[in-house]
Amino acid sequence: AIADVSPGSVSKLLPTLASEGIIDRDQRGVVVAVRRRALIKRWARDYSFAKTNASVGYFISPRGLDRTLSRLTDLSAPVTLTGSAAARRLLPEGTTPVVALRLLALYTNAPSTLVDELGLIPAEPTTANTVLAVPQDGEVLAAHLAPVALVLADLLTLPGRSDAEAEQLMEALARTDEEWKA
Repeated sequence: AIADVSPGSVSKLLPTLASEGIIDRDQRGVVVAVRRRALIKRWARDYSFAKTNASVGYFISPRGLDRTLSRLTDLSAPVTLTGSAAARRLLPEGTTPVVALRLLALYTNAPSTLVDELGLIPAEPTTANTVLAVPQDGEVLAAHLAPVALVLADLLTLPGRSDAEAEQLMEALARTDEEWKA
């Protein structure tokens, strides 16, 4: 119910997750343990930021990512941070990110409005420093920051060294939650 997934889909997926050692089930089939890190990595094998979300566009923030980030609160369209910028906000205070911020990933339901308001310049994926996507699930836009699981899946599928950032964030989560250790 929390994931808004049909019981039939869940019942088909649980044996796969159990056989891959991602979850443990008791004799009655009840899930008794979830290895969140393994679950996110398994999800990322089937997920892709660029392919799963609609209307993905690549741009250059001409005056730099810091300026673009500072302007996000003044926009008319809803915008949600994911990827590297979101990971930085989820890391414990005082933690230095493992890599410099080189790609700003944002969800919005109005990419053309966001492009105009931020003055973004269209670019090729290899030269872009900003990527916009209409999220597959519009509920993502209800908050300024994407859910942790989505941030991690996005980091694992975005270009560059974002997989190292995902590992750093999962390590930080594992310090306070046992289910993130494996």
